[in-house]
Amino acid sequence: MPSDHRDWNALAWTYLKSGQNDLALEAAQRAHEGNRNNLDYLNTLGVAYGEAGDLERAESSFRKALKRKPVFLDALINLAKTLEKQERFADAIPLYERALALDETFPKLATNLANLYRQRGDAKRAGQLLERLARHIDPQDLTVALAACDYELQGIGAAIERLSAAVKQHADWVHATNALAHACLADGRWRDGWHHYRARHGASNRASALPTRLDGERILLRGEQGLGDVLFFLRFAPLLKARGASLSLVCAKKLHGVLANIPVMDSEEPGFDRQLWLGDLPVHLASDETPPAWPLGVSDELRRAARERLAAQGPGPYLAVTWRAGTDTARGREFGAERASLTKALPPAELGAALRGWKGSVILLQRGARAGEAERFAAMLGAPCHDLSALGDDLPMLLAVLAEIDEYVTVSNTNVHLLAGLGRTARVLVPYPAEWRWMRREGRSPWFPDFPVYRQSQSRDWQPALRALRSDLAP
Repeated sequence: MPSDHRDWNALAWTYLKSGQNDLALEAAQRAHEGNRNNLDYLNTLGVAYGEAGDLERAESSFRKALKRKPVFLDALINLAKTLEKQERFADAIPLYERALALDETFPKLATNLANLYRQRGDAKRAGQLLERLARHIDPQDLTVALAACDYELQGIGAAIERLSAAVKQHADWVHATNALAHACLADGRWRDGWHHYRARHGASNRASALPTRLDGERILLRGEQGLGDVLFFLRFAPLLKARGASLSLVCAKKLHGVLANIPVMDSEEPGFDRQLWLGDLPVHLASDETPPAWPLGVSDELRRAARERLAAQGPGPYLAVTWRAGTDTARGREFGAERASLTKALPPAELGAALRGWKGSVILLQRGARAGEAERFAAMLGAPCHDLSALGDDLPMLLAVLAEIDEYVTVSNTNVHLLAGLGRTARVLVPYPAEWRWMRREGRSPWFPDFPVYRQSQSRDWQPALRALRSDLAP
């Protein structure tokens, strides 16, 4: 064991970089206890608290360090990141600006601040900052950040043009290629989008199309990314089966109970003629189609159980609600891996106010709610709500409940894919800029053509979308 507080501090950073957050916090606490006057140790302690998910103590540690040394750059940036994780963007921006004034060359500082400007609806200011500090920014990060500004200021065509030129010149730029894939798909440029989508595995060469006939071939489909991605890309499997192939799927065990009409397994097995990533099916099929979701079913027994479960919560009609999905940045790692997240969220209080007056029972299907969110939602709803979020650990029962509810208001999540498989719909709240499945244009998505869509405005104001939602739900 380390005998010196300096060794404890070094050990804390070793643990942080390897994701061993509990050990990192213990080591950071020991270092700080060994020398409470050392601001570097106090900064390390704040980082360790943040990685452990205790953002309140993290914030307190950084503020203590800054009170004693207002120009402590690392503490300034770490406090800004902590506030950003809590979606306190207006508080984070001045801290990033102070840090930038101290050192405009600090890695990723300019792009972080530009991203926050965009999230506050000021893409012009973001672009100006990026161009002013371009010489200090990693070229690939700069390209992706400027393309995001291009989209907001000039349209998706300008963003695709910038990304395409960069990827043509730098075939090894995986981050830029991923951004290009998502932009193409969001604009309905399917062939180009699916080709570039392969960059998520580091592939840059063009995939060979599968033969038009695959009679007698046994193909193993490999699930990837999240549960929703598996459900989404399964919609392409019937196109493969139509060529004569026999299909099996390896995916998370959690999905096994809801998937029908395809053999599923926990791990890869030998004896298959081909193994394909699910997300690569569109490119291998050279597909321009937007096929319907993979069909899902619920037994009569489970439907009865779901009706009883709902009746125990209160009278119908039943409105289910989810306001947050994707990667929760408050719980995301900061060290040891580049943070990349897809977060979809809106303020629960605003959603609660929009749904106030619902004549029935409101059901929460909100996994991983942050502290106080359910209470803020219920306060603005003006009525009690019933929490069935734990059903996320029992997908067959969750599927049955989704089959029995009357309305579902949600951001895009796994439940949307489950409903699509049931042939049912949800009212989907789409943050700006939209994730590619929901397209970067007005109207409904071709992937979910029956799902009403309510889009956040470019200014990041949810009120127009929520007013439209409230009007559509009115009796």
